[in-house]
Amino acid sequence: MTQHGWARAVNKAADILRRGAWYPIVEKASDGKVVVVEVDQKPVRVSRVDVQVRQEAPDCWSVVYRAGVMRPTFGGVTPPPTYAVCPSCRERQEFQGQPEKMVCNRCQRESAVDWTDTC
Repeated sequence: MTQHGWARAVNKAADILRRGAWYPIVEKASDGKVVVVEVDQKPVRVSRVDVQVRQEAPDCWSVVYRAGVMRPTFGGVTPPPTYAVCPSCRERQEFQGQPEKMVCNRCQRESAVDWTDTC
């Protein structure tokens, strides 16, 4: 598939797309109202107003702030208020403090954390 940039869900539109994760755009509608992104090797149509678009591939971790009230999970553990999304494999990963770089637990790629690019 030909790639036409990258897209990620805007804050209140995360549904099929993970918050903070960038997906390759594989098709754009001629009217500009829809983009088709690849999610788990399948094409997914998304309204253009529900995504942020960029031309270049992401190279830094995105920081995501969890919305809503924090509730303890099963076992009484409360998740931290933020997590990061790997630019390479889109794995979500929790962290401590404000690291400059992180290594992905899944793909082992080390990348900088972009603290100016939060969602």
